[in-house]
Amino acid sequence: MVFAVFTGFAFVLPFLPLFVRELGVDEPERAALWAGVLIGVAPLLAGLLAPVWGRLADRYGQKGIAAKALVAYVVLLALCAVVTRVEQLFALRIGVGLFGGIGPLGLAMATAQAPREETGRAVGMIQAAQILSAAIGPLAGGILADAIGIRRTFLVTAALCGLALVLLLACYEERGPSERAALAPSAGFRAVMALPGVVTLLVVLFVVNFIGRSFTPILPLQLAGLGLPEARLASATGVLISAYSLAAAASAWGLGQLSRTRSPQGLLLGTLVGGALIVAPMALVPSFEQVLALAVLLGLVAGGSLTLCYTIGGLMVPEGVRTTAFGFFSGAALFGGALSPTVAGLVAHASLRGIYFVDAALYVALALALVRGRSLRSRVSP
Repeated sequence: MVFAVFTGFAFVLPFLPLFVRELGVDEPERAALWAGVLIGVAPLLAGLLAPVWGRLADRYGQKGIAAKALVAYVVLLALCAVVTRVEQLFALRIGVGLFGGIGPLGLAMATAQAPREETGRAVGMIQAAQILSAAIGPLAGGILADAIGIRRTFLVTAALCGLALVLLLACYEERGPSERAALAPSAGFRAVMALPGVVTLLVVLFVVNFIGRSFTPILPLQLAGLGLPEARLASATGVLISAYSLAAAASAWGLGQLSRTRSPQGLLLGTLVGGALIVAPMALVPSFEQVLALAVLLGLVAGGSLTLCYTIGGLMVPEGVRTTAFGFFSGAALFGGALSPTVAGLVAHASLRGIYFVDAALYVALALALVRGRSLRSRVSP
């Protein structure tokens, strides 16, 4: 279900700038601005409202809330295929963001069905599905848009969300509805934030996803500086991002499996130290092949950091507020990823490759904080 939905969403990203121009925005600067707003508004709203969707799922059932979100996706995406103005598309993208609770719901639903000792494996599978969709979706969406047209691609995306809805209704059996019905009204946002270690984990999630999304905006400029011809920049950047994403998906799955027998806190510390050692040299290497090799290595070593953070969170919070908590966790990660490209652009004004050193410093700071801190370790059994 998660793979189908996120792949469908990734379908539409490559051609949004082209669709904006098709809707009558001819000036390149305005088209770029509109495309950026259209891409960013949905995850921004999804991050803001993720805890709300989580709270609703804890109170009224995960399956029912997820089904409502998927129905909304099908309708909104189908309507995108018939818009005639960019303002209409903007309104529909806002709607997609308002119903953007599938990410935290998917994580909570997977961990709710798994025994406690299998939490890491369940989170790893969900994270791997999301990362793979980010690697496959844009390429497949671009090919599909060329083959059948932009508007029909929105209909294919809506159909994928419809398929996810069918799979949810047919295959997912929710566990423990009576417990949620008996949940005390006070066990909401304040109760989650008051849990020891939650605020610390929110900060870690924000920074980890900030790092993971930080260097993507400067890659084409960096590769141009390495001497790649302009005709190869787009494809080389795509190869880099896809290779990193595939390695990160493998890391998410592998670390999720490994956390069944190893301490997720210890594994997380290892990914942070490894990330610091790998990301800094990416600013110094002189060839595309070396950047590619380091990007793959970074994905393998640190790409599963989010999986470990979510695993720690799943072990940390009680069952009754699990989905609410995952709403906060997902929201923190989304905000980190949303802020990251802007900060990377500001850093690039001073030094094009400076973001890699910023990332290395953040990895080191997080690692030191985990070594010194006890708030996460005290809440999770090894």
